[in-house]
Amino acid sequence: MDILIHTDGLTLTKTLEDAVAEKIGRVEQYAPRAIRARVRIRKVSAHANQAQYVVRVLIELPGDDLSAEQIGPEPMLALDIAADKIERRLRKLKTERLARRHRDSARAREKA
Repeated sequence: MDILIHTDGLTLTKTLEDAVAEKIGRVEQYAPRAIRARVRIRKVSAHANQAQYVVRVLIELPGDDLSAEQIGPEPMLALDIAADKIERRLRKLKTERLARRHRDSARAREKA
């Protein structure tokens, strides 16, 4: 899965790039067919406050894409929460898909 990182208002450091690769790379276990992940980190305020950074993560999947956005005082903190949101949504989709597969195979055995 490709991970594209775009920053506005701040410099992409090696530490931040590695953190994005680690956090968003974990998502691949729940969505092995994911095509690409787009991560956008924006600094929206020059003054230190609770809404200084916005992190938006878009996971491109076959069919519908998944996205999450988080506002925070630090880019790493916002990235952690956004990655957790995406991971939780993908885990839920995978669980539903596996339950549907199990339910369908049980129905097929009953008919046979």
